Amino acid sequence: MTPTRNPHQILIIGGGFAGFWAAVAARRVAGSRADVTLVSPEPVLQIRPRLYEAQPETLAVDLRPLLRKVDVGFARDAAVRLDAAAKVVTLASGERLAYDRLVVATGSRMRRPPVPGAAAAFSVDTQAEAIAFDRRLAQIAKTVAAPTIAVVGAGFTGIELALELRDRFLAHGGDRVAARLRIVLIDRAATVGPELGPGPRPEIEAALEAANVELRLDAKVRALAADRVAFADDSVLFADDSVLAADAVVLATGMAAAPFAAQVPGARDGLGRVVVDAALRAPAAPEVFVAGDAAAADTGDGHRTLQSCQHAGQLGRVAGENAARDLIGLPLMPYTQLRYVTCLDLGRSGAVITQGWERRVEKTGAEGKAVKRWINTQLIYPPADGTADALLASSSTDLAARAGKLAGKAA
Repeated sequence: MTPTRNPHQILIIGGGFAGFWAAVAARRVAGSRADVTLVSPEPVLQIRPRLYEAQPETLAVDLRPLLRKVDVGFARDAAVRLDAAAKVVTLASGERLAYDRLVVATGSRMRRPPVPGAAAAFSVDTQAEAIAFDRRLAQIAKTVAAPTIAVVGAGFTGIELALELRDRFLAHGGDRVAARLRIVLIDRAATVGPELGPGPRPEIEAALEAANVELRLDAKVRALAADRVAFADDSVLFADDSVLAADAVVLATGMAAAPFAAQVPGARDGLGRVVVDAALRAPAAPEVFVAGDAAAADTGDGHRTLQSCQHAGQLGRVAGENAARDLIGLPLMPYTQLRYVTCLDLGRSGAVITQGWERRVEKTGAEGKAVKRWINTQLIYPPADGTADALLASSSTDLAARAGKLAGKAA
Protein backbone atom coordinates (compact mmCIF):
# COMPACT_ATOMS: atom_id res chain seq x y z
CA MET A 1 0.00 0.00 0.00
CA THR A 2 1.34 3.48 -0.88
CA PRO A 3 1.67 5.61 2.26
CA THR A 4 -0.66 8.59 2.51
CA ARG A 5 1.05 11.92 1.87
CA ASN A 6 0.49 14.39 4.68
CA PRO A 7 -1.14 17.61 3.47
CA HIS A 8 1.41 19.65 5.45
CA GLN A 9 5.00 19.72 4.22
CA ILE A 10 8.19 20.91 5.92
CA LEU A 11 11.13 20.96 3.53
CA ILE A 12 14.78 21.20 4.62
CA ILE A 13 17.40 22.13 2.01
CA GLY A 14 20.91 21.04 3.00
CA GLY A 15 22.41 18.01 4.71
CA GLY A 16 25.05 19.62 6.89
CA PHE A 17 24.94 20.11 10.66
CA ALA A 18 22.22 22.77 10.43
CA GLY A 19 20.07 20.89 7.93
CA PHE A 20 20.27 17.56 9.72
CA TRP A 21 19.34 18.97 13.12
CA ALA A 22 16.62 21.17 11.58
CA ALA A 23 14.99 18.08 10.10
CA VAL A 24 15.13 16.14 13.37
CA ALA A 25 13.85 19.11 15.41
CA ALA A 26 11.02 19.69 12.94
CA ARG A 27 9.97 16.05 13.26
CA ARG A 28 10.12 16.22 17.08
CA VAL A 29 7.80 19.22 17.20
CA ALA A 30 5.48 18.45 14.30
CA GLY A 31 4.98 14.79 15.16
CA SER A 32 2.50 13.25 12.74
CA ARG A 33 1.06 16.62 11.73
CA ALA A 34 3.52 17.18 8.84
CA ASP A 35 5.81 15.35 6.48
CA VAL A 36 9.45 16.38 6.88
CA THR A 37 11.81 15.94 3.93
CA LEU A 38 15.52 16.73 3.71
CA VAL A 39 17.07 17.48 0.31
CA SER A 40 20.80 17.12 -0.26
CA PRO A 41 23.05 16.10 -3.17
CA GLU A 42 24.70 13.42 -1.03
CA PRO A 43 23.18 11.31 1.79
CA VAL A 44 26.02 12.08 4.20
CA LEU A 45 26.84 14.52 6.96
CA GLN A 46 30.37 15.66 6.16
CA ILE A 47 32.37 16.21 9.34
CA ARG A 48 33.74 19.39 7.85
CA PRO A 49 35.52 20.71 10.97
CA ARG A 50 37.86 17.69 10.75
CA LEU A 51 38.80 17.83 7.08
CA TYR A 52 42.26 19.17 7.90
CA GLU A 53 43.03 15.76 9.43
CA ALA A 54 44.36 12.56 7.88
CA GLN A 55 42.01 9.96 6.39
CA PRO A 56 39.35 12.39 5.19
CA GLU A 57 37.51 9.51 3.51
CA THR A 58 36.37 8.44 6.99
CA LEU A 59 34.97 11.84 7.96
CA ALA A 60 31.29 11.48 7.05
CA VAL A 61 28.19 9.97 8.60
CA ASP A 62 25.49 8.24 6.53
CA LEU A 63 22.30 10.22 7.11
CA ARG A 64 19.79 7.75 5.69
CA PRO A 65 19.50 5.31 8.61
CA LEU A 66 19.31 8.21 11.08
CA LEU A 67 16.60 9.99 9.10
CA ARG A 68 14.61 6.77 8.69
CA LYS A 69 14.57 6.25 12.46
CA VAL A 70 12.79 9.56 12.98
CA ASP A 71 10.59 9.30 9.87
CA VAL A 72 12.25 12.08 7.90
CA GLY A 73 12.18 11.64 4.13
CA PHE A 74 15.31 12.08 2.04
CA ALA A 75 15.62 13.34 -1.54
CA ARG A 76 19.05 12.90 -3.11
CA ASP A 77 19.13 15.95 -5.34
CA ALA A 78 20.30 19.57 -5.44
CA ALA A 79 17.97 22.51 -4.97
CA VAL A 80 18.48 24.97 -7.82
CA ARG A 81 15.56 27.38 -7.69
CA LEU A 82 13.26 28.87 -5.08
CA ASP A 83 9.89 30.45 -5.78
CA ALA A 84 9.02 31.86 -2.39
CA ALA A 85 5.73 33.33 -3.63
CA ALA A 86 4.50 29.96 -4.92
CA LYS A 87 6.24 28.07 -2.08
CA VAL A 88 8.00 25.70 -4.47
CA VAL A 89 11.62 24.49 -4.69
CA THR A 90 12.86 23.15 -8.03
CA LEU A 91 15.54 20.45 -7.96
CA ALA A 92 18.34 19.78 -10.46
CA SER A 93 16.40 16.75 -11.70
CA GLY A 94 13.49 19.03 -12.62
CA GLU A 95 11.27 17.81 -9.79
CA ARG A 96 9.29 20.54 -8.03
CA LEU A 97 8.66 20.23 -4.30
CA ALA A 98 5.91 22.27 -2.68
CA TYR A 99 6.27 23.25 0.96
CA ASP A 100 4.29 24.86 3.73
CA ARG A 101 7.45 25.77 5.64
CA LEU A 102 11.00 25.75 4.31
CA VAL A 103 14.36 25.70 6.10
CA VAL A 104 17.28 26.84 3.96
CA ALA A 105 20.46 25.32 5.40
CA THR A 106 22.64 25.24 2.30
CA GLY A 107 25.86 26.04 4.11
CA SER A 108 28.91 27.84 2.82
CA ARG A 109 31.63 27.50 0.23
CA MET A 110 35.24 28.51 0.40
CA ARG A 111 35.90 31.83 -1.30
CA ARG A 112 38.65 31.23 -3.82
CA PRO A 113 40.68 34.40 -4.30
CA PRO A 114 40.09 36.27 -7.58
CA VAL A 115 43.54 35.53 -8.98
CA PRO A 116 44.64 33.43 -11.95
CA GLY A 117 45.10 29.76 -11.08
CA ALA A 118 43.02 29.79 -7.89
CA ALA A 119 40.41 27.46 -9.37
CA ALA A 120 43.04 24.72 -9.78
CA ALA A 121 44.46 24.92 -6.26
CA PHE A 122 43.63 22.32 -3.64
CA SER A 123 41.40 22.90 -0.64
CA VAL A 124 39.85 20.97 2.25
CA ASP A 125 36.49 22.70 2.00
CA THR A 126 34.50 19.54 1.21
CA GLN A 127 35.19 15.88 1.81
CA ALA A 128 35.79 15.28 -1.91
CA GLU A 129 38.29 18.14 -2.06
CA ALA A 130 40.01 16.95 1.12
CA ILE A 131 40.34 13.44 -0.33
CA ALA A 132 41.84 14.84 -3.54
CA PHE A 133 44.38 16.81 -1.51
CA ASP A 134 45.22 13.76 0.59
CA ARG A 135 45.87 11.73 -2.54
CA ARG A 136 48.25 14.44 -3.70
CA LEU A 137 50.09 14.27 -0.38
CA ALA A 138 50.40 10.49 -0.75
CA GLN A 139 51.90 10.93 -4.22
CA ILE A 140 54.33 13.56 -3.02
CA ALA A 141 55.39 11.37 -0.09
CA LYS A 142 56.42 8.69 -2.56
CA THR A 143 58.10 10.89 -5.18
CA VAL A 144 59.63 14.01 -3.61
CA ALA A 145 62.51 13.89 -1.13
CA ALA A 146 62.11 17.38 0.35
CA PRO A 147 58.70 18.80 -0.59
CA THR A 148 57.21 22.25 -0.07
CA ILE A 149 53.52 22.75 0.71
CA ALA A 150 52.08 26.25 0.51
CA VAL A 151 48.97 26.98 2.59
CA VAL A 152 47.26 30.20 1.49
CA GLY A 153 45.17 31.63 4.30
CA ALA A 154 46.34 31.88 7.92
CA GLY A 155 42.92 31.80 9.54
CA PHE A 156 41.38 29.00 11.60
CA THR A 157 41.51 26.29 8.94
CA GLY A 158 44.88 27.31 7.53
CA ILE A 159 46.51 27.18 10.97
CA GLU A 160 45.07 23.75 11.78
CA LEU A 161 46.03 22.36 8.39
CA ALA A 162 49.58 23.73 8.45
CA LEU A 163 50.19 22.23 11.89
CA GLU A 164 48.84 18.84 10.84
CA LEU A 165 50.83 18.44 7.62
CA ARG A 166 53.91 16.67 8.98
CA ASP A 167 51.75 14.03 10.59
CA ARG A 168 49.76 13.75 7.36
CA PHE A 169 53.00 12.74 5.61
CA LEU A 170 53.77 10.28 8.39
CA ALA A 171 50.33 8.71 7.83
CA HIS A 172 51.39 8.07 4.23
CA GLY A 173 54.62 6.39 5.31
CA GLY A 174 56.79 9.39 4.48
CA ASP A 175 58.89 9.43 7.66
CA ARG A 176 61.97 10.95 6.05
CA VAL A 177 59.87 13.25 3.89
CA ALA A 178 58.01 14.57 6.93
CA ALA A 179 61.28 15.57 8.56
CA ARG A 180 62.35 17.49 5.44
CA LEU A 181 58.95 18.98 4.68
CA ARG A 182 58.84 22.75 4.19
CA ILE A 183 55.49 24.29 5.15
CA VAL A 184 54.80 27.91 4.21
CA LEU A 185 51.71 29.64 5.64
CA ILE A 186 50.70 32.71 3.64
CA ASP A 187 48.28 35.53 4.41
CA ARG A 188 47.68 39.10 3.33
CA ALA A 189 47.10 40.06 6.98
CA ALA A 190 50.00 41.15 9.14
CA THR A 191 49.23 38.54 11.83
CA VAL A 192 48.17 34.91 11.95
CA GLY A 193 44.56 34.22 12.85
CA PRO A 194 43.52 37.87 12.72
CA GLU A 195 39.85 36.96 13.25
CA LEU A 196 40.77 35.13 16.47
CA GLY A 197 42.07 38.25 18.15
CA PRO A 198 45.12 38.70 20.37
CA GLY A 199 44.09 36.28 23.15
CA PRO A 200 45.21 32.95 21.66
CA ARG A 201 47.85 34.44 19.34
CA PRO A 202 50.91 33.73 21.53
CA GLU A 203 49.91 30.05 21.69
CA ILE A 204 49.37 29.95 17.93
CA GLU A 205 52.68 31.62 17.13
CA ALA A 206 54.56 29.35 19.52
CA ALA A 207 53.00 26.25 17.94
CA LEU A 208 53.88 27.41 14.43
CA GLU A 209 57.46 28.10 15.48
CA ALA A 210 57.78 24.72 17.20
CA ALA A 211 56.45 23.01 14.06
CA ASN A 212 58.93 24.92 11.86
CA VAL A 213 56.14 26.47 9.81
CA GLU A 214 57.39 29.45 7.80
CA LEU A 215 55.18 32.52 7.82
CA ARG A 216 54.79 34.86 4.89
CA LEU A 217 52.46 37.54 6.20
CA ASP A 218 51.36 40.87 4.80
CA ALA A 219 51.78 39.17 1.44
CA LYS A 220 49.48 39.68 -1.54
CA VAL A 221 49.13 36.72 -3.91
CA ARG A 222 49.02 37.77 -7.55
CA ALA A 223 48.59 34.36 -9.19
CA LEU A 224 48.83 30.63 -8.59
CA ALA A 225 50.30 28.18 -11.07
CA ALA A 226 49.73 24.44 -10.90
CA ASP A 227 50.87 21.51 -13.00
CA ARG A 228 49.00 18.36 -12.01
CA VAL A 229 51.66 16.14 -13.59
CA ALA A 230 54.96 17.69 -12.56
CA PHE A 231 54.70 18.19 -8.81
CA ALA A 232 57.50 20.74 -8.60
CA ASP A 233 55.79 23.11 -11.01
CA ASP A 234 53.19 24.44 -8.56
CA SER A 235 53.99 27.98 -7.48
CA VAL A 236 52.70 31.07 -5.75
CA LEU A 237 53.39 34.41 -7.44
CA PHE A 238 53.32 37.44 -5.17
CA ALA A 239 52.57 41.07 -5.90
CA ASP A 240 56.22 41.97 -5.27
CA ASP A 241 57.16 39.61 -8.15
CA SER A 242 58.70 37.00 -5.88
CA VAL A 243 57.83 33.36 -6.51
CA LEU A 244 57.45 30.43 -4.12
CA ALA A 245 57.90 27.06 -5.82
CA ALA A 246 55.76 24.38 -4.17
CA ASP A 247 54.76 20.78 -4.65
CA ALA A 248 51.17 21.59 -3.73
CA VAL A 249 49.21 24.76 -3.05
CA VAL A 250 46.18 24.45 -0.79
CA LEU A 251 43.72 27.25 -0.10
CA ALA A 252 42.09 28.10 3.23
CA THR A 253 40.77 31.49 2.23
CA GLY A 254 37.55 31.89 4.19
CA MET A 255 33.91 31.19 3.46
CA ALA A 256 30.75 32.77 2.10
CA ALA A 257 27.18 31.52 1.91
CA ALA A 258 26.54 28.92 -0.80
CA PRO A 259 24.75 30.32 -3.88
CA PHE A 260 21.23 29.02 -3.14
CA ALA A 261 20.86 31.49 -0.24
CA ALA A 262 20.86 34.33 -2.78
CA GLN A 263 17.39 33.20 -3.89
CA VAL A 264 15.81 33.84 -0.50
CA PRO A 265 14.12 37.27 -0.65
CA GLY A 266 15.48 39.91 1.69
CA ALA A 267 18.66 41.54 2.95
CA ARG A 268 22.09 39.91 3.08
CA ASP A 269 25.34 40.59 4.86
CA GLY A 270 28.81 40.83 3.33
CA LEU A 271 29.15 37.03 3.31
CA GLY A 272 25.96 36.56 1.30
CA ARG A 273 24.04 35.27 4.33
CA VAL A 274 20.34 35.99 4.74
CA VAL A 275 19.70 38.47 7.54
CA VAL A 276 17.06 36.77 9.68
CA ASP A 277 14.91 37.82 12.61
CA ALA A 278 15.15 36.49 16.16
CA ALA A 279 13.17 33.37 15.21
CA LEU A 280 15.46 32.76 12.18
CA ARG A 281 12.68 33.67 9.76
CA ALA A 282 13.52 35.51 6.53
CA PRO A 283 11.48 38.70 7.06
CA ALA A 284 10.67 39.07 3.34
CA ALA A 285 9.54 35.43 3.03
CA PRO A 286 7.46 34.47 6.10
CA GLU A 287 7.33 30.74 5.32
CA VAL A 288 11.13 30.50 5.00
CA PHE A 289 13.54 29.96 7.89
CA VAL A 290 17.32 30.06 7.41
CA ALA A 291 19.97 28.26 9.44
CA GLY A 292 23.66 27.48 9.62
CA ASP A 293 26.22 29.20 7.42
CA ALA A 294 23.43 30.62 5.22
CA ALA A 295 22.03 32.72 8.11
CA ALA A 296 23.20 36.00 9.60
CA ALA A 297 21.58 35.95 13.04
CA ASP A 298 22.04 37.73 16.34
CA THR A 299 23.30 35.23 18.90
CA GLY A 300 21.16 36.86 21.58
CA ASP A 301 23.91 39.06 22.97
CA GLY A 302 24.51 41.46 20.10
CA HIS A 303 27.05 39.34 18.23
CA ARG A 304 26.48 37.89 14.77
CA THR A 305 26.71 34.15 14.27
CA LEU A 306 29.88 32.69 12.79
CA GLN A 307 30.12 30.15 10.00
CA SER A 308 31.02 27.26 12.27
CA CYS A 309 29.45 23.95 13.29
CA GLN A 310 29.18 25.29 16.85
CA HIS A 311 26.61 27.83 15.69
CA ALA A 312 25.18 25.73 12.85
CA GLY A 313 23.90 22.99 15.14
CA GLN A 314 21.90 25.35 17.34
CA LEU A 315 20.74 27.44 14.38
CA GLY A 316 19.43 24.29 12.73
CA ARG A 317 17.64 23.09 15.84
CA VAL A 318 15.90 26.44 16.36
CA ALA A 319 15.02 26.90 12.68
CA GLY A 320 13.58 23.40 12.42
CA GLU A 321 11.61 23.75 15.62
CA ASN A 322 10.26 27.15 14.62
CA ALA A 323 9.28 25.96 11.14
CA ALA A 324 7.18 23.24 12.78
CA ARG A 325 5.85 25.56 15.49
CA ASP A 326 4.79 28.13 12.92
CA LEU A 327 3.05 25.49 10.85
CA ILE A 328 1.02 24.05 13.71
CA GLY A 329 0.22 27.39 15.36
CA LEU A 330 2.61 27.44 18.33
CA PRO A 331 4.53 30.56 19.39
CA LEU A 332 8.03 30.84 17.97
CA MET A 333 11.11 30.75 20.15
CA PRO A 334 14.04 33.15 19.84
CA TYR A 335 17.44 31.87 18.80
CA THR A 336 20.17 32.24 21.42
CA GLN A 337 23.73 30.96 21.66
CA LEU A 338 24.53 31.07 25.35
CA ARG A 339 28.17 30.12 25.08
CA TYR A 340 30.91 30.77 22.57
CA VAL A 341 33.99 28.56 22.76
CA THR A 342 36.94 28.50 20.36
CA CYS A 343 38.81 25.20 20.06
CA LEU A 344 41.84 25.46 17.79
CA ASP A 345 43.97 22.39 17.05
CA LEU A 346 47.70 23.18 17.29
CA GLY A 347 49.01 19.86 16.04
CA ARG A 348 51.84 18.46 18.15
CA SER A 349 51.57 21.48 20.46
CA GLY A 350 48.12 20.38 21.59
CA ALA A 351 45.26 22.85 21.26
CA VAL A 352 44.13 26.19 22.61
CA ILE A 353 40.64 26.55 24.11
CA THR A 354 39.14 30.00 24.65
CA GLN A 355 35.93 31.20 26.25
CA GLY A 356 33.73 34.10 25.23
CA TRP A 357 33.83 36.53 22.36
CA GLU A 358 36.91 38.15 23.85
CA ARG A 359 38.52 34.68 23.57
CA ARG A 360 40.02 34.29 27.01
CA VAL A 361 42.49 31.42 26.95
CA GLU A 362 41.26 28.62 29.24
CA LYS A 363 43.27 25.54 28.28
CA THR A 364 46.36 24.84 26.23
CA GLY A 365 48.68 21.97 25.37
CA ALA A 366 47.66 18.38 26.06
CA GLU A 367 44.76 19.48 28.25
CA GLY A 368 43.37 21.57 25.42
CA LYS A 369 43.96 18.74 22.96
CA ALA A 370 41.82 16.37 25.03
CA VAL A 371 38.91 18.82 24.84
CA LYS A 372 39.43 19.39 21.12
CA ARG A 373 39.51 15.64 20.47
CA TRP A 374 36.31 15.13 22.48
CA ILE A 375 34.57 17.87 20.50
CA ASN A 376 35.84 16.59 17.14
CA THR A 377 35.13 12.91 17.70
CA GLN A 378 32.07 12.94 19.97
CA LEU A 379 30.24 16.21 20.58
CA ILE A 380 29.62 17.20 16.97
CA TYR A 381 28.43 13.75 15.90
CA PRO A 382 24.84 12.50 16.11
CA PRO A 383 24.25 10.25 19.15
CA ALA A 384 26.36 7.10 18.98
CA ASP A 385 23.48 4.75 19.76
CA GLY A 386 21.38 6.31 16.99
CA THR A 387 18.01 5.42 18.51
CA ALA A 388 14.99 7.48 17.54
CA ASP A 389 14.54 8.71 21.11
CA ALA A 390 18.19 9.72 21.38
CA LEU A 391 18.08 11.59 18.08
CA LEU A 392 14.87 13.42 18.93
CA ALA A 393 16.14 14.33 22.40
CA SER A 394 19.41 15.63 20.91
CA SER A 395 17.45 18.00 18.68
CA SER A 396 16.25 19.91 21.75
CA THR A 397 16.88 23.63 21.58
CA ASP A 398 17.63 23.76 25.32
CA LEU A 399 21.04 25.36 25.09
CA ALA A 400 21.50 25.46 28.85
CA ALA A 401 21.80 21.68 29.06
CA ARG A 402 24.28 21.41 26.22
CA ALA A 403 26.25 24.43 27.38
CA GLY A 404 26.51 22.87 30.82
CA LYS A 405 27.74 19.63 29.28
CA LEU A 406 30.47 21.47 27.39
CA ALA A 407 31.41 23.54 30.42
CA GLY A 408 31.73 20.40 32.54
CA LYS A 409 34.03 18.78 30.00
CA ALA A 410 36.11 21.92 29.56
CA ALA A 411 36.38 22.57 33.30
